[in-house]
Amino acid sequence: MNRSVSALGSVVRATRKSKNLSQEALAEKLGVCKRTIMDIEKNTGNPKFELLCMLVRELDLPLYEVFYPEVTDNSGMKNVLMKELSDCSDYEMKIILSVVKSLRHTLKHGIEKNIE
Repeated sequence: MNRSVSALGSVVRATRKSKNLSQEALAEKLGVCKRTIMDIEKNTGNPKFELLCMLVRELDLPLYEVFYPEVTDNSGMKNVLMKELSDCSDYEMKIILSVVKSLRHTLKHGIEKNIE
């Protein structure tokens, strides 16, 4: 089984439960039948892109857990950062991206200098 599909089922189930939503309630919100949600959570259903987008938005799913299940750092820091970025304008995003690239470069080379 594709690891990202099994991750999706687990993330959907855990997030749905954390929001106190039944499978039926989630299905109703998305305009699908309860069976569709059950299949996704049991990893027997592979949702179409449209439904995946609706799931992500409705449950506010952490994208890194859905698309990068091999990442073991699930501390939530990436999710918090993604939420912050989602409210930025294009102009702000360009500036933030520039700063992040510069900061990562500085940190990487600063660490390498300290190692030597």
